[in-house]
Amino acid sequence: MEKILNQEEIDQLFRAARGAAVKAQPAEKRAVLECDFRQAGQLGKDQVQQVTLLHENFAPNLANSLGAYLRVAFQTSLASVEQLAYTDFLGRLPEQTYFATVLLSPLEEWASIQLDLPLVFPMIDLLLGGNGQSLAETRDLTEIEEQILESIVAILCRELQSTWQTVLPLEFKVGQRLKKAQIMSLMGPAERVPNLSFEIRLTDVRGNLNVIFPGVVSNMLLRKLAQQGMVRQRRPSADEAARLRERLLDAEFTLQLDLPHVPVRIGDIVDLKLGGVLSLRHLLNVPMSIAVNGCAAFRGVPVSCGARRGGLIKDVLPAAEMDGEDHR
Repeated sequence: MEKILNQEEIDQLFRAARGAAVKAQPAEKRAVLECDFRQAGQLGKDQVQQVTLLHENFAPNLANSLGAYLRVAFQTSLASVEQLAYTDFLGRLPEQTYFATVLLSPLEEWASIQLDLPLVFPMIDLLLGGNGQSLAETRDLTEIEEQILESIVAILCRELQSTWQTVLPLEFKVGQRLKKAQIMSLMGPAERVPNLSFEIRLTDVRGNLNVIFPGVVSNMLLRKLAQQGMVRQRRPSADEAARLRERLLDAEFTLQLDLPHVPVRIGDIVDLKLGGVLSLRHLLNVPMSIAVNGCAAFRGVPVSCGARRGGLIKDVLPAAEMDGEDHR
């Protein structure tokens, strides 16, 4: 016996069929790219290159200055330029190290210099008349040794100041050595700081010199480099340009067809009544201004498009007129 469906059961079948049809449609394939927000604000390749070029003379100049001061062969090379969170930088420091501040005037901001202790003791030994021997076991510095080492830090500051003078006229002043607890609180843990790492070879010892700057000074440096044309603007890839164009094609803009400045008598406006016609001193064959989001972009005339009104574009305005024409 055939079952006769009522209207409600028929509607349920139709809804189920439509739902199955929707589910059967293939999903739109979209490219998904991984995004690591920890890399936000990271130095670009061009910026790293230009910061490297800025400091390319710092390493040999420092080697010459310290070599003459210590009267020994001294080699310095730039190992890396990177930007990382301050807490990540602290995680790379050895348990015992030399860490001193540098005052950047007139900004009154603090930069920092870090030297590996295996390099520090041969330097002190040379300054005291020795042959630059290193210690068998690393220990912390005494107060006298810290004072002796300040002359080395002063040379570092002088060479850094000379390097930066072409971009930022800052004065690098020797600060003070910080203990471990003071190092932790010098900057915010999440503050992104540029780190210049140099490899130093002194007699038979090798170690690292790290120089870090606060974020505000880093931003100023990069802006100055950009103003001087030292940093090229990163060009979007073909895929990025295509995605941007696709998004712009779906964006909505306000389009308006404007008359140019047409004088009208106040008396004619006062005499207007419902259904009246105001005659304007504008010839039909003279194009009007078509503005996109308030910016004049075309010349055209009003036309009818079915039951609606439209604008027939006669020509495209030159770029100079788009920027300078007052269509309001």
